[in-house]
Amino acid sequence: MKKVLIVDDSLTAREYLSYLIDQDETLEVAGTAKDGVEAVEQVLKLHPDVVLMYIQMPRMDGLEATRQIMTTMPVPIVIISAHLNNDKMDYTFKAMEQGAVCAVEKPKGLGHPDAEKMARKLLMYVSAMAEIKVVRRRSALADAAHPSQDNPAPEGAASKKFKVIAIGASTGGPQALKAILPRLQGNFSLPILVVQHITDGFLEGFVSWLRKETSLPVHVAEQGERPLDGHIYFAPCGYHMTVKTEGIIVLSDAPPEYNVKPAAARLFRSVAQCFGDRAVGILLTGMGKDGAAELKFMRDRDGLTIAQDRESSLVHGMPGEAIKLGAARHIMNPSQIVRFLNGLCSATGSVINTMETGGKINGN
Repeated sequence: MKKVLIVDDSLTAREYLSYLIDQDETLEVAGTAKDGVEAVEQVLKLHPDVVLMYIQMPRMDGLEATRQIMTTMPVPIVIISAHLNNDKMDYTFKAMEQGAVCAVEKPKGLGHPDAEKMARKLLMYVSAMAEIKVVRRRSALADAAHPSQDNPAPEGAASKKFKVIAIGASTGGPQALKAILPRLQGNFSLPILVVQHITDGFLEGFVSWLRKETSLPVHVAEQGERPLDGHIYFAPCGYHMTVKTEGIIVLSDAPPEYNVKPAAARLFRSVAQCFGDRAVGILLTGMGKDGAAELKFMRDRDGLTIAQDRESSLVHGMPGEAIKLGAARHIMNPSQIVRFLNGLCSATGSVINTMETGGKINGN
């Protein structure tokens, strides 16, 4: 059985969460803590497989507790958030930036119409996250603020006009994306399409958080949009994001791939089919295999492909699978990816004149 440490300043919440954990035969409550100070102590003492962490607590909040745990004795931390529609969500993503693996909405109490559904979702995420092995928070993410000088744009980039960058990410993706996207140069001239696996209800908050951190416009993609240069588009929850001729965004309600929806696999395939050697594909940290074979498909069509390295990945599942398949032309940490993309963009210049034709295209 996997051991769970529950951290919340509310006794009622701790008791309710303990009750829910006890309903799963694969999980057991190793202990509880009422603030971040106790959480750090209990992690060192109990060696839990996963921590359920609330953010707003006295003495030491969940944000600082997450930072200390991930730099001393790393363990998967699942943030439980009671706030999905206000500024307090920023704390959730700041905790993920410090190494928390994911966030899930705090379950409603017994008697609430959504209580059972929310409890199932919580147990699913806790059980899944308890299986992963995280590493001590590395400097590779933080170092993106001062990118290294050893990864110039690829040879020949100046003569090739790239048209789009496609990124896939899962567990650990928010912190990797936060280390990359805000540090792209202000005149970045390529559209960026992103599939990030994230808990339902958290995408809008994540996009809102990124908007405050980056100078590039960030959007949740809409049906029929033509991506604009220097804009970032995220696939909406529950819909695959693909592109068709001329790069028009198409959202699909097709079945999940690799048990996820949206799937990086569908984005990568469509980008390879539309743009071939004019496409850039990047597979970042995450559980599972989503996008690995499809990154290989991009490379086979002479696209420029990158996988995040093991040392900087919170979970090296997806990029690791891509590397095994020979899908990645380059293996990099976030700081290297930043400089690589900035160099690539400088070398190729603006490549899609979408400022005059951008916006939605009806009927698709």
